[in-house]
Amino acid sequence: MLNQTIHFIDYLTKYSEKAIFIWLFNIGAERYWHPSNEGVRDINEDAVVNRVEEMNLLICRKQDMLLLREMPDEVYLTTLEELGFAIPTIVTPKNPDAITPIAELVLKDAVLLRKIKQIKEEHQEVYLVPYAVTQVEEKLADICKLDIIGPSAEVSARVNHKIFSRKIAQELGFRTCKGHICRTVEEIRKAYFDLTRQAPFFKKVIVKEPSGASGKGLYLIDREEKLEITLRIIARYIKKNHGISWLVEGWYDRKTDFNYQIYISPKGEVDTFSVKQQILKDTLYIGSKMPPDVSQEVIDLYREYGMTIGKYLYSIGYTGIAGIDSIIGEDQIIIPIIEINGRFTLSTYISFIQYILGERKFFSRYFRVLTSRPVKYKDFCEILSHEGVLFTPERRQGIMVYTAGSLPLRYIGSKGVFLGRLFVLIIADDDVELEKYLAKIDNIVQRIAMKTE
Repeated sequence: MLNQTIHFIDYLTKYSEKAIFIWLFNIGAERYWHPSNEGVRDINEDAVVNRVEEMNLLICRKQDMLLLREMPDEVYLTTLEELGFAIPTIVTPKNPDAITPIAELVLKDAVLLRKIKQIKEEHQEVYLVPYAVTQVEEKLADICKLDIIGPSAEVSARVNHKIFSRKIAQELGFRTCKGHICRTVEEIRKAYFDLTRQAPFFKKVIVKEPSGASGKGLYLIDREEKLEITLRIIARYIKKNHGISWLVEGWYDRKTDFNYQIYISPKGEVDTFSVKQQILKDTLYIGSKMPPDVSQEVIDLYREYGMTIGKYLYSIGYTGIAGIDSIIGEDQIIIPIIEINGRFTLSTYISFIQYILGERKFFSRYFRVLTSRPVKYKDFCEILSHEGVLFTPERRQGIMVYTAGSLPLRYIGSKGVFLGRLFVLIIADDDVELEKYLAKIDNIVQRIAMKTE
């Protein structure tokens, strides 16, 4: 069932007391949209990524329900509440495991399904708000008679495709990265040489598997030897997945990365509700800065791009939230669309933080961490407190850890390490203080992380 009534962003901000949202963080939706493209999975990494679901707590309201695979750390919940975040009703499915997608776990739990149905029976406005919409979430919504905030699974699969993003940009007349769409290894090799040997000369080329997510399926190539190694990997992939096209583009070294979030209402209204500066290490996302270091004129341009893209997406049946990646090159030319994510992104969950913590300087920072011992939420907060940088209700600047379950708690016996992902939010009054806190958290992580080289 697809929602046809409310304006979701208004209900999160202006009318936060209205309706009930049932939140579901079903990261990894690509396996349903494009199942033939799924590569080798790392079970330990997937288990940690699934616990990133707790960042949903940054935008829940008190009357909402949050479906999690595990109950969060009590100290973590108490701290969030003390900082002003609303803690919703949190429920977990029976017999959860670390890997099975959360929506599938919910569908197996008859008691939990009855509880959701009862909420719908008792309240007029109840909506399912997933990270992404696949056929599994549609089945859940159908069973529980819920409207979904988001597009259909079919439209979602269509939009979450890198070549489709490029075609949208071209159809809208936007500037695009110089590149080629390729179907064979030989075409990819030719595209590489075209981009590196013809003006403008690129020192690096990126090859993109069209439906990869979270940095997967991206190959950054800076020399011919690496090209040949990569092509051997791609050749094996193409052999198993016939008909797959690849996107080969020049890599812009001197650039600034941006993400802008848009919401498209069921009536076709478009709201560009967040513009952030993205920090990447090569192809890997490591953080976001809000507000970005650009003029109001540039932000206004992104709002215009968001409006244009939103209207196009609405014309093909898309509603809900989409995250759009963009770059500004060294010549200050904006390339409005690098990729469209037809779903929530990790950036979505920090997009409303100012409604809780006020208009400040924010920097979200992400680390993949390996440690020799488990590091619980309380442990990390104690380290931050000892260093004098912990954000507290009394000390309204500093560093805040915003997930607990993804910390280094999962032991990988074969490697003898604890694997985790640390998400922190740095809050300050100015850029000078922001940089000090950034340096501090980098130093702290270096001290606790194992040397794995």
